[in-house]
Amino acid sequence: MSGFHNWLLEIAGGNYFLYIKRLSANDTGATGGHQVGLYIPSAIVEKLFPTINHTGVLNPSVLLTAHVSSHDCPDSQARAIYYNNRHFGKTRNEKRITRWGRGSPLQDPENTGALTILAFRIDEQKRDSPSVDIWVCASTNEEDVIEAAIGEIVPGTLIAGQILGGLSLQQAPVNHKYVIPEEWHQRFPSGNEIIRYAAGHYVKNSRDPDEQLIDRRRIEYDIFLLVEELHVLDIIREGFGSVDEFIALANSVSNRRKSRAGKSLELHLEHLFIEHGLRHFATQAVTEGNKKPDFLFPSAQAYHDAEFPSENLRMLAVKTTCKDRWRQILNEANRIPRMHLFTLQEGVSQAQYREMQEEGVRLVVPSSLHKKYPEAVRAELMTLGAFIAELTGLYAELP
Repeated sequence: MSGFHNWLLEIAGGNYFLYIKRLSANDTGATGGHQVGLYIPSAIVEKLFPTINHTGVLNPSVLLTAHVSSHDCPDSQARAIYYNNRHFGKTRNEKRITRWGRGSPLQDPENTGALTILAFRIDEQKRDSPSVDIWVCASTNEEDVIEAAIGEIVPGTLIAGQILGGLSLQQAPVNHKYVIPEEWHQRFPSGNEIIRYAAGHYVKNSRDPDEQLIDRRRIEYDIFLLVEELHVLDIIREGFGSVDEFIALANSVSNRRKSRAGKSLELHLEHLFIEHGLRHFATQAVTEGNKKPDFLFPSAQAYHDAEFPSENLRMLAVKTTCKDRWRQILNEANRIPRMHLFTLQEGVSQAQYREMQEEGVRLVVPSSLHKKYPEAVRAELMTLGAFIAELTGLYAELP
C-alpha cells in the first residue's frame, strides 16, 4: 500500500487531470470485442488534446507517453485521435485514446471491474497533455482508499477533475428539476426518505424490475446530489478558515456518500421485492458466527428451523461491484450451498466467473448489463425479474 499512497501524494501535489472509473468488460476485452482499450468520453479527450479538435484534416491525432505505475510493464506511446470522417463523406465522429501498449493492465480481462485512475499531466501553456500516469487497483484495500476520499464509484459512471479530494472531483452534474421538500433544507434526509420521495418521479410505463431498478437508482441519485448541493454549496462558497475545516467538510461529504451507496441498492431491491409480490424475506438476519447476509429467504425463522428444507432457503448478497469482493459472501449462510449475488458490475472475465461457479455463487445482473458480459457466460446470468419470479413461486404456499 505504501507505493500506492506515495503515488497518490505525488499526483495530488502535481498538475494533473484525473479520470477515474471501473474497467468494464468492453474496456478490457473480456467480451471478445474489438475495442482498443479504455473508453474515454469525447469531451475529456477534447479538453486534454485541443489541437486535434478540428476538421481541417482527416483523423487528426497526437501522441502521448503512457506510463503504468501500478504494474511492471513498459511505457507506450498512446494516441489521442479524432475520428472525424463524417466530415469527409463517411459516418464516424468520435474522439478516442488508443494504443495503450502490449501488456497494459487496461487490456487484461482479469482486471474487469477494477478501479482505475488515469492522471493526465496538464500542460501549463494549455497545449496537449504530454503524458498519462496510470494506476489500476490490484486490491479492495487500494480501492477503499480512493472511495473513502470521493465516495463510491459505481460501474458505468466516471469521475473527472483536477484535484484528488472529497470536494474536488465532479461525479455527475446536479439535476435541478426536482423541488426539494422544505424540511430537507434544514436537515439531510435518510436514504429511505429520499427513495420514498423519488417514487413520485419514477417512470410509470415499465413493470420490468430490471428496468425499474436502473431508472430508480438514477433518479434517487439525482435527488441525493441535489440535496447534497443544498447543504454544502453555500459552505464552499463562503470559504474555509483553516485546512482542518475543509478536511472536516470533505470527510462529512465522503462519509455521507459512502453511507448512501452502501444502503441505496439494498433499499431499492427491498421495495421492488414487495412491489412484485416477493414478501417472504429478511434483511440483516443473523446467521452463524453473527454473520448478516443482505437478504435471507424466506425468513430468519425458517433458516434457523432445522425442519425447514435447506433446498428451499435462498440468500442474496448485494454488491455494486463483485471483483474480489464476491468472496466475502461465501460463509454468510452455511445452510445455503448455492448463493446468489446481485451486482451492477459491467462484466467479469470468464476465469472470474468460473471461479464463482465453483464456489456456488450465481450472479443476478440487471438485464441491460448482460451484453457487457462475455458471451460464453451470458446465458448463465440471472435477471432480477427471473430471481423474483422464482422465489415468489417457491414461497407461494407460505402464509
